[in-house]
Amino acid sequence: MNIKLDRTLRLQSIGRWIALALGLLTAQAATAAQTFPADLPSFACEIKPLTRSGLKIAQANRERFAKLCLACIEDECAMRIWPAGYEERETLCRNTYCLPKKVKRLAFGEGYNMNYRYRYRVSADGVTTVLDGEYLEGEPKGVTGKKTKIEHRAMLNKLVSRVEYEPLILEGRAKALINLETSWKIGADYNK
Repeated sequence: MNIKLDRTLRLQSIGRWIALALGLLTAQAATAAQTFPADLPSFACEIKPLTRSGLKIAQANRERFAKLCLACIEDECAMRIWPAGYEERETLCRNTYCLPKKVKRLAFGEGYNMNYRYRYRVSADGVTTVLDGEYLEGEPKGVTGKKTKIEHRAMLNKLVSRVEYEPLILEGRAKALINLETSWKIGADYNK
């Protein structure tokens, strides 16, 4: 009788350990599913401000188009990437969520010719942060290249600090947009 009881207790103990292990694995999988992947594709957006009426329309439709345009986890949202043939939806989403409400003008010194693509995020309070970037054209090289790249990055940070976004509020909670990208082109016209 003791052997049967001992065997039953062991089986129950093993069953509890298996249930605990499965519970931990399920919890880890759920946590992993609640974060965006590191290689999340970027959504191309422009740094052209909305008109006043465009901003009002965007604000009025953000809740309505959220499921169509955004994938959200907690307080972060990613713009959905649309395949070819869905340009109208892509434009609708771009106009509703990622165009700024205001861009303060910024003058640059002559002598720069470059095209720089950068990825950025807009925080829940509408502040832009540059995540990374790459030169498409005009990458500085040589002895002064490193210093010029630092100057370009400083100019870019100054530019994005002058771009204002309307905070994204969905279901009463402020959200950040995390997967935006744009190109920044500066060209000196030496023919004038």
